[in-house]
Amino acid sequence: MPRRFPSSIFRQLAAGLVVWLASTAHAAPQSYRLQIMADAPFGYWRLGELTGTNAADSSGNGNNGRYSGGFTLGQPGLPPGVPGDTAVLFNGVNGRVAVPNSATLNPANITMEAKIRWDGRNDFQQRILEKSFFVDPGQEQAQYALSILDDGHVRVELRTGGAGADPLCGATNNVVCANSIATVSVGVETHIAATYDGREVRIYINGNLDSVTTAVAVGPIEAVPPNPNNVPNDELGIANQSVRNRPFKGLIDEVALFSRALSADRIRAHYQSQFEEAHSFEYAVKFVCGTPRVPVVAPGTYFTAINVHNPNPRALGFQKKFAIALPGERAGRVSKFFDAKLGPDEAFEIDCPDIMQKTETREGFLKGFVVIHTEMELDIVAVYTAAGATGKVETMEIERVPARIMKPNR
Repeated sequence: MPRRFPSSIFRQLAAGLVVWLASTAHAAPQSYRLQIMADAPFGYWRLGELTGTNAADSSGNGNNGRYSGGFTLGQPGLPPGVPGDTAVLFNGVNGRVAVPNSATLNPANITMEAKIRWDGRNDFQQRILEKSFFVDPGQEQAQYALSILDDGHVRVELRTGGAGADPLCGATNNVVCANSIATVSVGVETHIAATYDGREVRIYINGNLDSVTTAVAVGPIEAVPPNPNNVPNDELGIANQSVRNRPFKGLIDEVALFSRALSADRIRAHYQSQFEEAHSFEYAVKFVCGTPRVPVVAPGTYFTAINVHNPNPRALGFQKKFAIALPGERAGRVSKFFDAKLGPDEAFEIDCPDIMQKTETREGFLKGFVVIHTEMELDIVAVYTAAGATGKVETMEIERVPARIMKPNR
């Protein structure tokens, strides 16, 4: 039976085997993206592309769109100053993103959310987003829409399929409208969200509840199944309608759609998180591998197995590298970063053969650190064994490795 070693030479060597770090993930601020993903959006367009015409959907539902007309990629994101975050500037004339219709784009209830910088009137009702409802040739209605009116008010439109007409929408049958009380300032970054739970429309500006409107025609949003003839009149448009011209003038960033009415607390959490410092997690795990030929450690054969588990509900890509430590306060080589990936609840092991291969060493003995860098927390447990002259394991130690919070350079 392997025995634990409370004070053996191997424990003395292992005094620094696991880097215990003061910060934990529970105390760390969450980035905007993580807050959005925590609420399971059915569409999430970060609008962070630098080239091309593809607008990627980060929700995992494959609702990718395409840019057209007047748009400029790679603009500073909202709020500005976050490293690597970009947004898209739309020209207010004909710029748009068109997203083909899909089953996931037809919720019964909804939350619509985006960060914008509105650059002023252009004599259009400017769409932040609109999913269109094709009534007949030449006529479209909004299945659901979020807009800025020329006077700066936020407008929400929903086709509920109920009876009646809403005069605010121009007496359009089955379309419910709601306007904000406050107006959006020109040239100022603004966070806008609107929810519909089947009865009430709630509009939030910069994380605060602006207004509550009880719908004229209550009920679920009327579904528009994907058109078998691929007629684009039922697409989702961002910064415009997908076909007709209702162009947005200004910057749009982080458009997200959810299939339920998020609570006021969740809307505020989204808003506040954009001002929290983005961070990532880093783990440094000591390894000791092989049989030493010189007395740098106690005689024996050492083996390290590092178990990595993804506890998150989605697949996670991360990176790992290897830093060799040499005796006599000499720094060894540091490998490049290697990509790794684990699906939800999956796990793998990094052990001595892996380490020897990745460090391309021909030595029979090696010690140092495996450094793991990730955007979300992992479970990491290191198992250390040492065998004596008999070749049998004489000592074993198991250590759970906590994370270091890595803040971006300013």
